[in-house]
Amino acid sequence: MAARQGAFSSMLTPEQVGMFDRDGYVLGGRILNDMEIKTLQDELDRVIQDHGKPDVPQPVLLTNMTENDQHPVWQILNIFEASNALRQLVHHPVIVEEMAPMTRVHQLRIWHDQIQYKPADTGGISHWHQDSPYWPILQPKHKQVSAWMAMDDVDESNGCMSMIRGSHLWGDQIEFLHEHLSNFHHPPTEFQGHPLHVELRPVPAGYVHYHHALTWHGSQANTSDPPRRVIALHYITERTRYDESGEHPMKPFISVADGQPLIGARFPIVWPAPETV
Repeated sequence: MAARQGAFSSMLTPEQVGMFDRDGYVLGGRILNDMEIKTLQDELDRVIQDHGKPDVPQPVLLTNMTENDQHPVWQILNIFEASNALRQLVHHPVIVEEMAPMTRVHQLRIWHDQIQYKPADTGGISHWHQDSPYWPILQPKHKQVSAWMAMDDVDESNGCMSMIRGSHLWGDQIEFLHEHLSNFHHPPTEFQGHPLHVELRPVPAGYVHYHHALTWHGSQANTSDPPRRVIALHYITERTRYDESGEHPMKPFISVADGQPLIGARFPIVWPAPETV
């Protein structure tokens, strides 16, 4: 995972980039081997076991997103700050090189990473949402893209994502999602004349899946024996500005003024490689 970025070129074809533009998501290739996957799984377990220890680097946040102890979804924010292996993943050369043609920008920074861990048998539902509205300190809302990396084979049985095709083109509709898509399994069939095509997005372990920050998505419960462990890497561009009127767990780490480009040591450049910037 520590290879130089310049040694890689995008593995996404022009057709795949076109699919991302049209649908708001696309499956990439396998970027981690079995040994690398096992390293990330072990590091995730270690960070959870070390949570709260004052002498060990900690993530920004570790919480149960569902607030339901019977059906948890464990969220860890910025685990890369607590694990060198996860830090390398944030800079993975294939991921950042594939982001470039999808974002069509000159620079990418990590906004933050996010583990979503659904335990075996009991892992809860992640309800329909868009990412960008939950990042109100970022403007504009349509420039962020996420890489969703599976540490386990993720399918319908253990909580793979469902996505609504083309929904990234409809703007910020989080209020509609909260009001009309509260029942995960029975969303409406249309929105403002747009048919809602729900597509299951299984992702094998070691593969990366990309989605736009405005794409409507959610994931079902984990009813299987193994856990479902994934990490989403959220990236921003040189066009991203700080909006101090919003709130977010990363806000205390921002040092730029309102309206300025979001830069800083907590949001390192990942593409192009820093030595070429």
